[in-house]
Amino acid sequence: MSTKEQVWGSHLQFSATDTNVLFCAGRDVLSLPMADHVLLPYDIWTNRSHCIMLYEEKIIAKETAQKILSALHEIEQQMHQGEFQLDPAKEDVHYNIESFVTQTQGVSIGGSMHTGRSRNDQTSCDIRLFLRQECLHLSGALLSLCQVMLEQASQHLHTTLPGFTHHQPAMVTTWGHWLCSYVQSILRDLERIEHAYSLVNRNPLGAAASFGTSWSINRERTTELLGFATVEINTLDCISSRWENEAQVAQVYGFLMNHLSIIAQDLLFLSLPYIQMIQIHDSFVTGSSIMPQKKNPDFAEVIKSKASFVHGNLASLFSISKGNISGYNRDSQMTKYIIMDIIRECKNAPEVLQGVFETLTVFPQRMQHHCQTGFLNAVDLADYLAKTHSLSFRECYELLSIAVKYSEKDGLISSSSLEKAIQELGLQVTLDQKEITQFSVPSYIVAQRTHTGSPNPKKVEESIHQMNHLIQQKTKYFQNLQKQIDDAKQYCISYQVG
Repeated sequence: MSTKEQVWGSHLQFSATDTNVLFCAGRDVLSLPMADHVLLPYDIWTNRSHCIMLYEEKIIAKETAQKILSALHEIEQQMHQGEFQLDPAKEDVHYNIESFVTQTQGVSIGGSMHTGRSRNDQTSCDIRLFLRQECLHLSGALLSLCQVMLEQASQHLHTTLPGFTHHQPAMVTTWGHWLCSYVQSILRDLERIEHAYSLVNRNPLGAAASFGTSWSINRERTTELLGFATVEINTLDCISSRWENEAQVAQVYGFLMNHLSIIAQDLLFLSLPYIQMIQIHDSFVTGSSIMPQKKNPDFAEVIKSKASFVHGNLASLFSISKGNISGYNRDSQMTKYIIMDIIRECKNAPEVLQGVFETLTVFPQRMQHHCQTGFLNAVDLADYLAKTHSLSFRECYELLSIAVKYSEKDGLISSSSLEKAIQELGLQVTLDQKEITQFSVPSYIVAQRTHTGSPNPKKVEESIHQMNHLIQQKTKYFQNLQKQIDDAKQYCISYQVG
């Protein structure tokens, strides 16, 4: 994309990526598709599977099944070519498809499509197919993001920087350790996707309007044809719980966007020109319409706002369903729009962050420089003195507190300030000057933390190995799920009546 397409950007060495610009601009420049147009490919599949089942159960004739499947194939071809448009006068995707079949194949053929079902179970089924696929798309994006962050972590096992609590310098850590914390949180999000997927991946088709049908349908067969794991047994709950599937996936996004917003805020903070431990590439900044010098990390701010967007919409999903009588209620129509909005707004966030980390510049010397201020070695010195002088940690804590007070002008705890604090407290402690001096070296400090999960380079390396193993397992798991879907869908497409 040429920067000349915006009023800003002439001072940037690299043009902003399309993904970044559109992610930040959002609905300012993009229109929303019809909700049911999003469900069109899934409704075609639902119709196919139901038709095949009706034929195999001898509920509809061979010729009827052939004509229905032929018409569905034609709709699918037109859809891929952008020629099949939903007519709002026909109310929804279900009637649009049935109307097309009726117009092209005759009234008796089109009228047979709806045998043994309702729009209620059709919509519930379409939504589940849509959510299932979106879960797999999201998992792939997150696994890719994790791999990029772990690759960078492995390059920065020894890159020390300050860790923060309360937005204040706290203790020395490493950039590799910091990146691994991001990956660990996202791995939990992947577990949530697995759980949500397992709940969504159950077949509601055949529930009809909520109370089943007198037609001798075979719900186990449509379960196979749609690649579901099992039948959702009770037909009333199939329809009453429609909102729940949307809420399950929205909750996944709620946790995820919280995690991504933390990453975004870290990137904002660490890249501040006054701190500049990292630098965001020009491809992922935007500019100002009035200040020519600006390089704004808008993507990070947008991620934070979209986290709030998800939280509010998740509350709406719970509120819409509250207190409804069992069965279908038109209230639940809104849940479809809400979950589509959530997914549409957030699905590109992992991709944007992946690009940011792939192009991120890390300044190890600046990071180490910041480790020399803020008394980051205080707690490690307290631990050392407690271990080597038979003092309680609380005594050493008090000792270091006083030493910090006497060292405030220096920004580092000096041996002289420690000696002064020892005298003030009347402690019988003889300092090893060589040991004390070593605690001013950030790499020495992190090397002392030898337990699992610490910033110690060897422990971070172990963490990276374990996380990579988990990523490989999850990649294979989600790929197998995708294959099950693809195989079931292809079977329906290539099914030959008779």
